[in-house]
Amino acid sequence: MITGAAGLPGRYLHDILKSSAPQPELTLFHCAGTEEEDRAEELNTVATARLLDSLGDDVPRRLVYVSSWQVYSPDAGEGVDETRPTFARSEAGRSKARTELLLEKWAAARGVVLTVVRPALMFGTGIDGCMKRLFDRVVAGRYVHIRGNDARISAVTAFDVARAMVRLAGTPGIFNISDGRSHTWLSLAEAMSANAGAVKRMPHLPPRWASVAYRWFGSVPWVADALGPDSLEPVSRTLVLDNSRVRQATGIEFHDTIEVIARRSKDYPYEN
Repeated sequence: MITGAAGLPGRYLHDILKSSAPQPELTLFHCAGTEEEDRAEELNTVATARLLDSLGDDVPRRLVYVSSWQVYSPDAGEGVDETRPTFARSEAGRSKARTELLLEKWAAARGVVLTVVRPALMFGTGIDGCMKRLFDRVVAGRYVHIRGNDARISAVTAFDVARAMVRLAGTPGIFNISDGRSHTWLSLAEAMSANAGAVKRMPHLPPRWASVAYRWFGSVPWVADALGPDSLEPVSRTLVLDNSRVRQATGIEFHDTIEVIARRSKDYPYEN
């Protein structure tokens, strides 16, 4: 059983299960939900509670839930493992954390083996949300890198998340899922430009110049989009997940997400 089979990573999970990975017991892969602020509580916690109520006594033996990197503080630094306390700053992150607790109680009361996965920023066909908006900014030439910003992030392909979920089904616990690399935001933006067909060097500005430009011309839409706090603050934070636990549990070698986005990976199963 899959919820959210049309999204990330549900569509990849559906294809994997359909082609080569039947589950030995009834397994629910709960991929539905959102990492966006709008309606986060409704689409994460409330929707999950309704799903569980709808199952009645016909419960799965195993449940794999797709949570999010957002349950951690967005500037938690590097080497963030599963023992790090959740400290979400976004409503999406808080609702994901609440949903984890809801599922833990429900699963414990019914003897269901619960696996919680916390993917890093996910990329794949059908990408949406904040990364789709960043991609659009890069393609439109509205991504400006602030000189001296060496903030780093974790990333992962939705295909690898789906592979990990299949192998983790039946293994209790919480697992970060990333490609195990520490990527700069600049390298991510450059990979997005390569994906769009032309590798571009992102424009750089000293912090002071960026501040002055926004103060004087912030009412201009493209300036606000490139230099406004809603655009610059997220790409100035470092959050790098430790993925050693999922690697030990699954044995998966994760693709380099930046190379996949740039379409330079030699062994990634591109769809076109």
